[in-house]
Amino acid sequence: MQYQDFIASPSGVLVPTEHGQQAFVPHPLPPPSIALQKLVKPWSEALDAIGELNGIGRTITNPYLLIRPLQRREVVSSSSMEGTYTTVDELLIAEADETGAATPDTREVLNYMHALTEAIDSLATVPLSLRTIREAHRLMLRNVGRHRGASVRPGEFKQFQNFIGGPGTIEEARFIPPPPRECMTCLQDLESYIHDEENDLDSLINSALIHYQFETIHPFADGNGRVGRMLIILHLFMKRKLVQPLLYLSPVFEERKDEYIDRMYAVSRRGDWEGWISFYLTAMRDAARQTILLTDQIFSLQRDYRARLQKTRMSANLLSVVDSLFEHPVISIPAIQANLQVTYPAAKKNVDILVRHGILTEIEGSSNPRLFAARDIIALISGKPSNARSSA
Repeated sequence: MQYQDFIASPSGVLVPTEHGQQAFVPHPLPPPSIALQKLVKPWSEALDAIGELNGIGRTITNPYLLIRPLQRREVVSSSSMEGTYTTVDELLIAEADETGAATPDTREVLNYMHALTEAIDSLATVPLSLRTIREAHRLMLRNVGRHRGASVRPGEFKQFQNFIGGPGTIEEARFIPPPPRECMTCLQDLESYIHDEENDLDSLINSALIHYQFETIHPFADGNGRVGRMLIILHLFMKRKLVQPLLYLSPVFEERKDEYIDRMYAVSRRGDWEGWISFYLTAMRDAARQTILLTDQIFSLQRDYRARLQKTRMSANLLSVVDSLFEHPVISIPAIQANLQVTYPAAKKNVDILVRHGILTEIEGSSNPRLFAARDIIALISGKPSNARSSA
């Protein structure tokens, strides 16, 4: 860590830590001053995009037609940024057949999906807090591989000094976050800031501040980036800035990963809050616009599916299965049987119709249960063309 870069930082102080090194401890939020006039354009553009997205969220009958695809895109992208790799196909197969032979990375991303869902649902009864964050971390990293599980300690804040970047030793790290003792003080300050009723900054700007602060504190031995990006949606949803949890930033951050990291680093080095917040708001605007586009594509595909089935005697059950594919694009006949509460032959008949009309394709190699994929939906989630078959 280049200590000379941080000695005069207005954003925090250096403190001694292990191996004769020094760690950076951020000052409590908010910063003493932010040049808000420099942020008017990115802030207003983000507000407009989110307003349009909220308009969509208010009109849809079943928001999970959008929420589930967006969450899968988020967890795959966010995990990839931290070196945990899977594909949307692999994730969906693991969801549909949790007893199957998924890779450790896929299992971990599936955990992340469950953790995100549970954390959002918890806001209905419990305010966003350190408890929320710890529980999300516990669910995300439970039963991870031995190569990580021994030191990860799911749901527990760090007990030893961690560091970011570099080839593997603290002496060569790019950044050293607060030691464990200072970490807890920082987290308590952050929790107080999240719930400060006298805070008059707009929630979008506060979101940028909170995300920087959490990532800089880096309170867990592992999984900080993913939990920190989860914190974005939790905070915005809690503050009613979003009427539905439809905005996820990881796909945009992944496209601009180097700048994402460098902008936060610049806050710690020289207090460049305006540069970071402007970048963050622009990413938020772009993520909202991408979500609006994906929403249009999903609704268009839903109409296309119904048009393909017009010449078939469409039962209410068949339409229910079609709509459920947007929530669960990989499905089995027993799952449809359970969801519809019908016989196996009746469920199979619906699947056969959807296969015949090109809506479902059987996944090669699946046998017990047989799995079927809605390729066009998976392509939308993945951001890839649907004309090429894959293994799932």
